Amino acid sequence: MSLTFPNTISGLDSDERRLYRTLLRRLTAKRKRNRLRRAYMDGRNELHDIGYALPPVAADIDIVVGWPAKAVEGLANRVVMDGLQSESGDDLTERVRSIMDLNDLMAVADSVHTDALVHSCSFLAVLAGDTDLGEPDVIVQEFTADVATGIWDKRRHRLESALLFDVSDDYKHIDCAYLMRYGMTITIEHDRTGWHVADRYEDDAERIPCELFAYKPDERRPFGRSRIDRAVMSLTDSAVRTFLRSEMQAELYSVPPRYILGASEEMFSDEDGNPIPRWRLMLDQMLILPRDSSSGEVPQVGQFTQYSFEPHSAQLRQTATMFASATSLPPDAMGVLTDNPSSAEAIDKATKELCLLAEKCHRWFGNPWRHVIDRAQRAAGDGDVQAVRPQWRNPSTPSRAAAADAAVKLVQANILPADSEVTYDMLDLSDEQRRILRTEQRRKAAEAAIERLSAQGAHETGSISDKPTGAEDA
Repeated sequence: MSLTFPNTISGLDSDERRLYRTLLRRLTAKRKRNRLRRAYMDGRNELHDIGYALPPVAADIDIVVGWPAKAVEGLANRVVMDGLQSESGDDLTERVRSIMDLNDLMAVADSVHTDALVHSCSFLAVLAGDTDLGEPDVIVQEFTADVATGIWDKRRHRLESALLFDVSDDYKHIDCAYLMRYGMTITIEHDRTGWHVADRYEDDAERIPCELFAYKPDERRPFGRSRIDRAVMSLTDSAVRTFLRSEMQAELYSVPPRYILGASEEMFSDEDGNPIPRWRLMLDQMLILPRDSSSGEVPQVGQFTQYSFEPHSAQLRQTATMFASATSLPPDAMGVLTDNPSSAEAIDKATKELCLLAEKCHRWFGNPWRHVIDRAQRAAGDGDVQAVRPQWRNPSTPSRAAAADAAVKLVQANILPADSEVTYDMLDLSDEQRRILRTEQRRKAAEAAIERLSAQGAHETGSISDKPTGAEDA
């Protein structure tokens, strides 16, 4: 990825130019680290110097350890947004459903959450679409942290400004950019004359049309922390080195170490007088040594016991255990075999901390999603704005049966009504399932009302027919 960010933008005033340069410096300062995390995520991290010379055969060994991706995906798979639901419990409006469908919001959510875990944060913007090009009226677009940045307003707990670069799929060139601050969104485009302001959009909203999704944010680091932190990268490098040593030993495993008595240094030099590398001596299937020129004695050759793979396996198990502890993953997820398989109770205990992290992610990501959908509804046109919230899947998926059993007991004890949103949450029903249930409830209520009216009408008709003749005249 070789992107060149523009330094000069024509059409900006002095304050906007100063803001742009401040955000650009922040972006470029963090970009190298973000690209490094992405390299670990994609398994493209480079092998660091292990402290000694390697034989040429090592150049053909390509070691890829997918533990960083496992650390990210292990948590991302438990932070799943199944859909949106209204705060009042009513069905979603047609406007909200249109925004979800046209922007493929569930797929965008998976990408936003995963990128936030990789880079520590991700940005989601609400932009106006070009309907002439077939785009929807409102576009909900993600910008990763290696092409976007912002400034956090600590007093109002929101972004006060943001710089977003819309790049091509191959990350080779920039299509356009957006500079946002309170009350103003500036679109920056490029033509033959260079980069310039193409459009300005003013509004009176209290938030900029961009939300921050941060993993583990706090007062000191409002932009969060990455799952691929220093511990993850260090342990991954250690695992790569261990795999490389084991691969090297596998090449030399059938050749036991040998010793030679009565040999001189000249016997192990080539025709130019340079020492023959040790790895060549170990790989030589036939070792030919001349007699000693002075004494005429023949060198004695012996061998030691073959090397064992157990030290490498033990080191790898230890590294995997440390990695699992650092990322709250169960040890079995690291692909390291153990003597005894884990029981269901042990697996549930190992994933408990990961589920707690996923529940915290629901809170960290929940509020930004509310603001994004609210902003998208306002941008779609006039009309009532429906208050919605994200619907999260239960992170402890293996315990879904236990949660359903608990919900049934609460309903039977008349603590929860059967058709409550809380009951649906405990049952972990999807948005489509909830909609179908609400439709069936309304249909049954309507049928019951019709039956009551019919029964009441029949009763009144029967009462009139039972009256004696002449009663009305009296």
